[in-house]
Amino acid sequence: MKNAFIILSGGPSTYDPKDPELHDQSWDNFVTAPLLRSNGGTLHDPKTEDVHWLIFEPAYKDRWTSDLASQTSAPTQYGHTLKIKNRHKLNYLDHLRSGAKDRGWKYVGLSTAQGFWDYINKLKGTKVSRVWFYGHARDDLWLSLNHRASDHVAVSPDSDAILSCEDIKKIAAFSFVPQKAATHPHKFFGCNTKAFAEKWANALSVFAEGASEKVDFRKIHANGGMVTLSAGALWYQHVKASAPRLLHSKTGEQVD
Repeated sequence: MKNAFIILSGGPSTYDPKDPELHDQSWDNFVTAPLLRSNGGTLHDPKTEDVHWLIFEPAYKDRWTSDLASQTSAPTQYGHTLKIKNRHKLNYLDHLRSGAKDRGWKYVGLSTAQGFWDYINKLKGTKVSRVWFYGHARDDLWLSLNHRASDHVAVSPDSDAILSCEDIKKIAAFSFVPQKAATHPHKFFGCNTKAFAEKWANALSVFAEGASEKVDFRKIHANGGMVTLSAGALWYQHVKASAPRLLHSKTGEQVD
């Protein structure tokens, strides 16, 4: 039986033009990046892995509703909905389901963070070869993002949209291809994912990679889905009971 390559896509916030850091100007950073990386046909070996694409659906439902209602207040974001409709898709999630189908990926919609842990625990007769995450993070992985009403600063989502470092204990190492047999590392493409990657590697005896500080999704269309390091960011690989290995350190460097 083939191994499961799990891609977990968190979602954007609803667009807030007063956000001082301008988070989530585009709705699709965390889903377009893996789609683009698959276009060259080298994302995975279909002989040994099946791709299971897990998407946090509430964020994309909320964003569609928000963007659709923003013709005057946020015309660029409203324009994103028109592009989707012009492709004869009903909404953002309909577009993503189509993208998964075109690639032969298994599409899985999540409604809570707990659904991610449950999905891994319910896999029978197959091992997880790797997990890739795309989304917001601050040590813990965030499947969405909120804004504080008083000053529009981005803050963590509700607790049911957070994968905490402590939650890793909900899954078992035997569900994963072990480090000694692995051919690909687990990767967490988001800002401040280093702590989560380190705990993931130690708990599950796998190779895991993540970032200290911020990564940049703005050039994914030019880079074939690759994120880049922002100023001051570093990209590390972690192995159980070993010092982290620095893989990328230059501003603007692509993280493969």
